Amino acid sequence: CMRGKQSLNDMLTYWVFQIVGGFVGALLAGVIGGSFAVLSIGSGSTLLQALLAEVAYAFILSFVVLGVATNSQADGNSYFGAAIGLTVTAGAISVGGISGGAFNPAVALGLSFSKGFANLGYSGFVALANLVGGAAAASVFFLVAPPEEFESIGATAGETTGLIA
Repeated sequence: CMRGKQSLNDMLTYWVFQIVGGFVGALLAGVIGGSFAVLSIGSGSTLLQALLAEVAYAFILSFVVLGVATNSQADGNSYFGAAIGLTVTAGAISVGGISGGAFNPAVALGLSFSKGFANLGYSGFVALANLVGGAAAASVFFLVAPPEEFESIGATAGETTGLIA
């Protein structure tokens, strides 16, 4: 939506289906694995540390997705899955023990919903932190991406790429 490639209605519909997918995925994992996971702040970590970890990795993950999976200059690449998967893995290893490692509002909410709304308050904060990280990534992408990535919103090169010619 921030790139002008999707309407607000389409974005909201996408969000609903993402959350449903997060719930179904968490539910299946709980049933198959025999226990349901829930997000929580890591032992010895504070709420601020956990939320900052989520903002940072949601930013990194969103920026990677924008760069390798939605950028027209990366069309037909064969590495987008590896780039995204390795980003999630790096986040899970480095800050998963601090925040729970959702990096995606649908994951945060899906885990809570699948366990009977367990730790919903924290999951809601994590979802908001993920949205902040994603919006920041879209904003930075707007600054550095080629202007043709934003032609659908009528922006010119000078309006979108103050950092590159």
